[in-house]
Amino acid sequence: MNDSTADFSAIAAFVRVVEAKSFAAAAAQLGMTPSGVSRAVSRLEEQLGARLLFRSTRSMRLTDDGAAFHARCKEILADLTEATEALGYANRKPSGKLRVGVSVSVGRAALIPNLSDFEARYPDIRLELAMSDFPSDLNGEGVDCAIRMGELEDSSMIARKIGYFRNVVLAAPQYLQRYGAPRTIEELKQHRCINYVYPNGRPRQWQFDTPSGQVEVDIDAHMLINDGESVIQAAVAGLGIIQAPHLLAACMLELNKLELVMTDTISTGKPVWIVYPQKKHLSARVQAFIEWVRELFERTSEPGCLKHALQAEAIPRPRLSA
Repeated sequence: MNDSTADFSAIAAFVRVVEAKSFAAAAAQLGMTPSGVSRAVSRLEEQLGARLLFRSTRSMRLTDDGAAFHARCKEILADLTEATEALGYANRKPSGKLRVGVSVSVGRAALIPNLSDFEARYPDIRLELAMSDFPSDLNGEGVDCAIRMGELEDSSMIARKIGYFRNVVLAAPQYLQRYGAPRTIEELKQHRCINYVYPNGRPRQWQFDTPSGQVEVDIDAHMLINDGESVIQAAVAGLGIIQAPHLLAACMLELNKLELVMTDTISTGKPVWIVYPQKKHLSARVQAFIEWVRELFERTSEPGCLKHALQAEAIPRPRLSA
């Protein structure tokens, strides 16, 4: 490099030219003239001692040096933007587009019913939910952060544990009025159960916390469904007993469409994480979402389960007839 201090405004102009794919478009975005932008890029090339762009009257393309320099500068400018946002996080409202990866079941049953609270807190954030049952490629799909469950395999991401998917046993009031509530795992096996089935055809094992530790039980369900939200809806319809994460059933519990049974067997379940790419600084909007979703999981974790459990125990139910 001929000059150890490159012109930052020229770097910004160069990145904008590459992103806009023309000097004229970049000039319009920067509030400059096309000739001014061209001079800035030429000045940068002179400072670096390297050609960044091949230019002609009809086309423009990056040199090999230009492509490498653009990739690095794009990262630096993004880090600078995030650092600026992070510095002002406590002093202003987060804003801008936020893309969050989440599974379909968690998005529909847990996030969307609570998003009015998020929007009330952060009206200037434009939230985009990338809902899929396949883990998002955060870097490749432009996802700012994602909610994931269980053991994590991608060590290139930063992960924060935000709670657990505590498993509870549930049934609709009309089912309990007709058949009664099971009190033990053995009694549960006499009931009509609905279970989730994985894409490979394997039914989910139910988990229970017992005095001797956590146990996993194979349930001989009379109905199998390969969609988590539909499992909950089937229980609401009175078709049988289910086990599901408390977070996913919380809304139906609040509406009294489902009730907890076997409340002394609530299991810890799998850990839930918020993951995001390794960056030096988090934007204000990502920080805001992380804090909000952490509070959401705190409200719907064990204390919430126990609150519903006490309510369920206060309601007398007939026992299953022989």
